[in-house]
Amino acid sequence: DTPLTGGIGILIALLISGKLYIDLNDLNGFVPDFTFQLILISIPLLGLFLIDDYLKGRDKNSDQNTKIKGLKAYHRIIIQCILTIYMISSTGIYLESLGNLFGFGEVELGSLSIPFTVFCVVGIMNAFNMIDGINGLCSGCAMLALLFIGFFSGLIYDSMLVLVIGSMIGFLIFNLRIFGKKRGVFLGDSGSNLIGFWVAWSAVYASQNSSYGMDAITVIWFVSIPLLDCIGLIFSRAKRGISFMSAGRDHIHHKLMQKFSPEGTLFIILMISLASGLFGIYLQN
Repeated sequence: DTPLTGGIGILIALLISGKLYIDLNDLNGFVPDFTFQLILISIPLLGLFLIDDYLKGRDKNSDQNTKIKGLKAYHRIIIQCILTIYMISSTGIYLESLGNLFGFGEVELGSLSIPFTVFCVVGIMNAFNMIDGINGLCSGCAMLALLFIGFFSGLIYDSMLVLVIGSMIGFLIFNLRIFGKKRGVFLGDSGSNLIGFWVAWSAVYASQNSSYGMDAITVIWFVSIPLLDCIGLIFSRAKRGISFMSAGRDHIHHKLMQKFSPEGTLFIILMISLASGLFGIYLQN
């Protein structure tokens, strides 16, 4: 079986490269609190969802007739909410404004700021988790989103965001089996939730910092494919009385694979994501 350890590899790569980056640039004691807290909370996040991957893998391998179990949907959402609330409380960063959304001035969230931030972060985490269905899709969409956020806002020039993006490259090499056909690795729920968390908080941080000048609504265009896939599944499965977190072959990539190969499907979705991100930048400009 292909191991679900992509998240472990990505986090370890980030921790090692981050430590080297700090030491080589003599930045000990100068790491921003937001960066420190984001990496710190990533460790229990990965650990909790690794338990979910382990439980599913154990049930799958024990008996073909055994119903595959893991963390219940509401358990996952509770964990995601707690992790998000920790980030808000430890950094004081959350969605306070959606920018000039309707052309009549800033849309301030007021008392809804913190609940709306939790809703958005949890939503993006689940969107990236749900689209993780073919090799390279979840991590590819995440890398594109982070590149858009980083370069359009300028966050990539004065943060360690480039290390987050770089940490996914090693995973992609083996996920896409570029090196060694027998040495594949999958993200699992732990990996997809981890990079979804990173994308969400990079977006929140860059959109709420006035020095970066990126509207919160622009980020929606950067994550449009995972988000639309997630929203579509929630509505379609609700009509059928199925849990939106259950496994199924009704995702956008499954529909495309009826006509295209997995590699062709990956290329099409990434190209649409690229076009969507560029269109979002055009709209803001």
